[in-house]
Amino acid sequence: MYIRKILIGILILGILGGCYIMYNISQTIFKPITAFNNEVAYIYIPSDADFKYVKGELEPLLNDMEAFETLAKKLGYKKRVKGGKYIIRKGMNSNDLVKTLLNKGILVDVIIPNTNKSQEIAAEVSTYIEATEKQLTSVMENTMFLKKLIQEKKLKDSAIYKPGTYKMPWSTTAEAFRDYMVKNSQKQTQQ
Repeated sequence: MYIRKILIGILILGILGGCYIMYNISQTIFKPITAFNNEVAYIYIPSDADFKYVKGELEPLLNDMEAFETLAKKLGYKKRVKGGKYIIRKGMNSNDLVKTLLNKGILVDVIIPNTNKSQEIAAEVSTYIEATEKQLTSVMENTMFLKKLIQEKKLKDSAIYKPGTYKMPWSTTAEAFRDYMVKNSQKQTQQ
């Protein structure tokens, strides 16, 4: 009889302890951790950023950095930081935030001005994507690439960077931007 009471007591303590642990886990994962009043906030994470950089960007936006760090570690985000522009919504919990950051960043509108001057195009485009004006100009004026392209595809230099609005990730490199514009130009000439 005495052993039975001890076993029931241990069982009750185990259930209470399990409930406490589950409560703490649910608070870490599902309680809102954003600390801003706007409906959304945007963060820009460079392609070469590490987890420490991401924490620095999120610090003013979160009221529970520990919950975010704990879940980021559990889901492997600390080692898989991806560059991009991300939307952080008011009331997000750490689970939503980590899942958002594990996905690709949002696409941004990149406006190509109506000009044939690569410096002017690069200056405008660099305001929308991660690549700098200098990187873009260097890639756009790469004469070896342009000669090869003209020989193989019969494209004119001015035909590559057509004015308009294009959607691409914020973390687009200068080379990726050029390649995207070449593919887009090729599609338009085939139609």
